[in-house]
Amino acid sequence: MGKITTKMEISEDVYLSLSIIGYSKQRISSEAKTLFAAYLFQKNLLSLGKAAELAELKLGQFISFLNELEIPVIDYEEDELDAEFETAMELSES
Repeated sequence: MGKITTKMEISEDVYLSLSIIGYSKQRISSEAKTLFAAYLFQKNLLSLGKAAELAELKLGQFISFLNELEIPVIDYEEDELDAEFETAMELSES
């Protein structure tokens, strides 16, 4: 499948401030895309796989990035987690 180009505009002042600390246009674009993917995943708007694809990272790399941002990859409610543990215990006893 092809790619779609999007455009992000920032003020010249912001760009100059970022360039002083080593941000190129490409780095700004890349980090913005990665953070956007993390945001969309956190809000349950994209699956983990699609968010990793948007970020242009391998799944493991994206999971590590989410971990750095303290965004959980698995977000169970307490009762759901208890049920998973119960199932795991039942299976291990079989």
